Amino acid sequence: MNRFENNAHARAFTRRRFVQSAAIAAGAALMLSGRLSAADAKPGRVIERKSKATITPFGLNHGETLRFRCRNDRVWEMTLLKTSAEIAERDKKNADRISVYAFDCDVRINGKEHHIRREIGSQTSFYEPEEIDGVRLWFDAASCAFKEDGGFMLEKDWTQGLVCQPMHKGRFVIHEADLPICPEPILPWYPNDAKKIDIKDCYDGKDCWMGPYQGASAHCGLDINMKAGTILSAPISFDDHYLFHSTAAGFNNNRWRGVRKWEDGSEWWLQSHHLIKMTIPERKPLKAGTPYATTAGVHIGSHEHSHFNFRVIEQGGDFLIDPWILFWESFRQAKGA
Repeated sequence: MNRFENNAHARAFTRRRFVQSAAIAAGAALMLSGRLSAADAKPGRVIERKSKATITPFGLNHGETLRFRCRNDRVWEMTLLKTSAEIAERDKKNADRISVYAFDCDVRINGKEHHIRREIGSQTSFYEPEEIDGVRLWFDAASCAFKEDGGFMLEKDWTQGLVCQPMHKGRFVIHEADLPICPEPILPWYPNDAKKIDIKDCYDGKDCWMGPYQGASAHCGLDINMKAGTILSAPISFDDHYLFHSTAAGFNNNRWRGVRKWEDGSEWWLQSHHLIKMTIPERKPLKAGTPYATTAGVHIGSHEHSHFNFRVIEQGGDFLIDPWILFWESFRQAKGA
């Protein structure tokens, strides 16, 4: 995905990353390798969010708190205390390459402390959210895993504006546990009778969301191997859809975007890349379940595959998050959960 489609936007992105790096350096005395102890986490800003029909992504720094008001007016409160990251496994043939890495956080939710750990690059990349006091919590990313914040991961596509590293110490997604992630069913994006994703099918077996591409760089998207000519269908209804890169326009890939503006003010961008051709006209509303393209046949490298991205724009924030959340909901609904 290319969030910035002209040089001016790319320059603005570079300036933002410079500011972020400077802020990290300025706080180095307190943030050795991007990590704070729970005792060092000073009370910080409090952000307020209300439960709505779609998921709510957000970022927190150490000591900052989210107050989430549920539909029954109950307040669910979470404070980020600490984050850390480590290399969990190196390539057996090349010890300089990372195979699996992990990040952790300590949070205080409604007065009780919880420890959450995620692994990236293994089958556990396709994880279940935590369910705590009636709210589902997805721990999407920790900044300290990245070199700009004292860690070890590079950004694979930062020159294109593709940013896996969160702008806060931790990036999370929440929604009330008795709600789906959006107010309409998530239909199959591609044929998947197994209703699961195997890490072995993520390009070379590591290119899940933020997976260690070539053993060093966070992969900004979810690659899924499939035969060239596989049909993609709209998983939700879209207000608009279009190719934002195409080989016809001189790019090396056909990259598609569907845009949905929800009544609660949230805007979703779903993307699929490596398309062969569109099967319906662009720039028109697209109904859920409608086949829109054939895929897995352009600029594919060594494996026929499609690349998926998920972006949420809302409440002053712009969040690239794990597309697995979409597939998790689709599989769950297909199984009748």
